[in-house]
Amino acid sequence: MMNTTSIPSITGTIVNGTIDVANILTKTLDIVAAVCDFVTTNITLGNVTTSVTSYNPAHCGVYGYYPSLQPLLSLILVVMMVWALFGNGCLLYLICTEKQMREPGNIFLCALSLTDIAQILVYAPTTVYSLVHGEIPGDGWCRVQAFLTSFLACFSVYLQASLWICRFIHIAFPLDYTSLMSKRRLMITMTICFLIALTSPLVGIARVGTLESWTVDVSSVDIAQPLSLMVSCGFGGPEGVVLVLLLMVGVVISFVTAGLIFKVAWDNEKRHTKLTGIAKDQFIQKLQAAKTLAIITGVQVVTWCPAIIVSLLGKALVITNERQLFFVDISFVIMMTSTFTDSIVYAKRKNIYRRTVGKLHSKIRKYFERKKELESIPMRTLRRKPDL
Repeated sequence: MMNTTSIPSITGTIVNGTIDVANILTKTLDIVAAVCDFVTTNITLGNVTTSVTSYNPAHCGVYGYYPSLQPLLSLILVVMMVWALFGNGCLLYLICTEKQMREPGNIFLCALSLTDIAQILVYAPTTVYSLVHGEIPGDGWCRVQAFLTSFLACFSVYLQASLWICRFIHIAFPLDYTSLMSKRRLMITMTICFLIALTSPLVGIARVGTLESWTVDVSSVDIAQPLSLMVSCGFGGPEGVVLVLLLMVGVVISFVTAGLIFKVAWDNEKRHTKLTGIAKDQFIQKLQAAKTLAIITGVQVVTWCPAIIVSLLGKALVITNERQLFFVDISFVIMMTSTFTDSIVYAKRKNIYRRTVGKLHSKIRKYFERKKELESIPMRTLRRKPDL
């Protein structure tokens, strides 16, 4: 007969062993699930077997390698967002308040600043949310973000190309500048930029009736997930190719127009050096504006270079997909700094930060001084009543 005292010990051994096996299986599943790759599962319902492909961006990129960096990554994104809002806000404030900044071509500069603000607002808050929660807000938002990211990027490039054309007209045809830059023509140009920016996402919608995500290039299914938690949702397929081609055309237009500007300045250097007074000052200001725009364009191209290099290395199979996504995260954050680097250039060359803060401080001080004067009027009246 079995000793009853041994039953609890046997039961305890079985339970402990079951728990150990369950822990091992759980850890094994976590390790498998943590791989940065597509996971395909076959689901059978009756006589029908369906393959379901999933992808978890939390296992990829910088966050996938070092989840403990989440607070630091979130802080960097918040600083970028605040800087972009402040820098572009300063530029918009000065254009709206200073007469010398209200020349017709600066409407594209205003639109460019608003586009930069929209880009950082579409990217940074969502990325911080994803880093904190370990997942994106949802499939629907991913598709909306993919649409907005492609649209705003393309719109920004063509706004900058339009600004280059305005600078060229200002220098090459100074006497006809005001007539050429009429409100009607500016609005038509702005509308053209807007429609060009809509082209790439509309290609996908016209092709399949929805905006497919980036995974259409890698997998045979459409998964609304970003590459990693630190990269905005994008799309693949023909619409991705169209977007790249449109961006290249916009950049070429900017570079060609910049070359024409400096060619005109070089050809007319001898004639303009003889100018004196207001004419000479105006020509120097125009060249300074063109040089500032050239610096901004150069800085933006530099911020795009890491992403281009990482993409080429990945296509050449020089680095693995996991390492490529790690560097994609870093290069994408560098690229997003273009939303505030233009304000840094203007701060260096035009002191927009100091001028804006000075103007706002002066207005606030005058407001409180005026308020203090209004509050002191009744007191003076009361003091004079006894004398009467």
